[in-house]
Amino acid sequence: MSYRTFLKWQIVFLIGLTTCFFSSIARADASAARPVVEIPSPRYDAGSHWEGEVVAHAFEVQNTGSSELRILSVKPG
Repeated sequence: MSYRTFLKWQIVFLIGLTTCFFSSIARADASAARPVVEIPSPRYDAGSHWEGEVVAHAFEVQNTGSSELRILSVKPG
C-alpha cells in the first residue's frame, strides 16, 4: 500500500469518526429536552349502553419528559 493510499484512508476514517461523534451529540441534545407522554391506563371498556346515551371517561395523562407537552388534538380509537 502506498503512502498516498494510506493517507486517504486516514482522512476517510477521521471524517467518519468526526461525523459519528457530532451526530451522537446532536441526538443527545435532542433527546435531553423533549416531552414524553405516558398514559397509565390507555384502555377503557364502556360496557353496553343505549343508543344516544352519553358515556364519559377521564384518562390520566402524564408528561414524564423534561419539556412542555402540548396536546393539540384527541381522537377516539
